Amino acid sequence: MFARLLLAPLVILTLVGLYISWEVSSDYSWMIIIGVILIALVHVFSPQINWWWYSRHPKDLDAPIIQFLERFDLYYQQLAPMARIRFRQRMALFMMGNEYMPQGWESVPADVEAIIAAAAVKVRFHEENLLYANCEKIVVYPLAFPSPAYLHDWHSSEWFAEDGVVLFAADALMKGQLQPGKSIDLALYEYCRIQQELTGQGRPGGSVEDPWPEIRRRTGWGPEEIQAMIGLKDVDAGAVLRSLDFQPIFPR
Repeated sequence: MFARLLLAPLVILTLVGLYISWEVSSDYSWMIIIGVILIALVHVFSPQINWWWYSRHPKDLDAPIIQFLERFDLYYQQLAPMARIRFRQRMALFMMGNEYMPQGWESVPADVEAIIAAAAVKVRFHEENLLYANCEKIVVYPLAFPSPAYLHDWHSSEWFAEDGVVLFAADALMKGQLQPGKSIDLALYEYCRIQQELTGQGRPGGSVEDPWPEIRRRTGWGPEEIQAMIGLKDVDAGAVLRSLDFQPIFPR
């Protein structure tokens, strides 16, 4: 990360100041003070520093994640070469700007992180602002989970707006990615919900009075099937319909 590179000269400055103050004169102790203050500032503001740098000097994804996209992401496969580069760079920025929080295991697998990031980028691919306000915490469970909002419902995705948290079950995310004809993409569904709310287009179905006939025509699934995929009866049909626009396997 760029912030770590900034620490190296500051550490050297501090050590040089320490040496000179000890061997020559304490008048040079200001070098130690400045070095320590700058090191602390870089440490505290490292996320902002990294975001500033990499938003101006985008980096690409690691090779295994690129291969994963090339093999399994139908949306990515349809992009032109330059659009693919931009897509990957925005994914890398999203993964840097959000906090992935594992629950029930030690760490979130890289491919699961990528599935979530890819979904979020698709919804805002043509917008300048990449991040979703107050939704920077992403909790990932290995399997379906209950939550404070749904204590008795084991479900696979949720957006808890009050705490700015998006929750997912990794197995359901992988199914939506690896077997797209057997499940909707739950990450796309949740970020479409968030986008509707943030843009003031939160009325179920948007401009469609009843989204379910169109959902059934494109997927073959009705409310019961979608509810079973998510694990909740409270389904935003408008967000489901919008998410299908980013899944080429469900054409208009």
